[in-house]
Amino acid sequence: MSIPDWHSPTTHPDPPGGALLDWLSGEGSLTRRLIAAGRDDFRVQVLGESQQPARPDEAAALGLASGHPVWIREVLLHSAGAPRVFARTVADLQAFNAAGVHLENLGSRSLGELLFSDPRIHREPIEISRYPAAWMPAEQRAEGCWARRSLFASERLQLLVCEVFLPGWPVAA
Repeated sequence: MSIPDWHSPTTHPDPPGGALLDWLSGEGSLTRRLIAAGRDDFRVQVLGESQQPARPDEAAALGLASGHPVWIREVLLHSAGAPRVFARTVADLQAFNAAGVHLENLGSRSLGELLFSDPRIHREPIEISRYPAAWMPAEQRAEGCWARRSLFASERLQLLVCEVFLPGWPVAA
């Protein structure tokens, strides 16, 4: 299994083309874009929330040691009647607890709603890469899927949000 090789969309050595690159590099809310694309048919399926050791690429992005304990939330974002995006959110467990942020209470609400409605939270630049199939949920596991990630930060908390576009999405124009 290879570790993702993250680059900005403009400097990636072999980026995807067309609509997929547009979706990967879009700076706005992916939730809002999926809602619009699915004509308001959108839902969040929570796969799990737990404490885990950080993967090496996640730890590096958050400035932590590999294996440092982190809080993980994994969901599938459904639009137009099917799962379209696998999303994984990672936060330093100590900072997460100290910040008093209660992301674990989101349930089936979209994290994007929270991130894009709080003026204290800013988004760092987007990075893109192919995503290892072994890191995806078994039912969605596929080789060659493209992903994007970025840090969302406030004064007391950093969240690393990774969004993996499942096969067939976006629909070719």
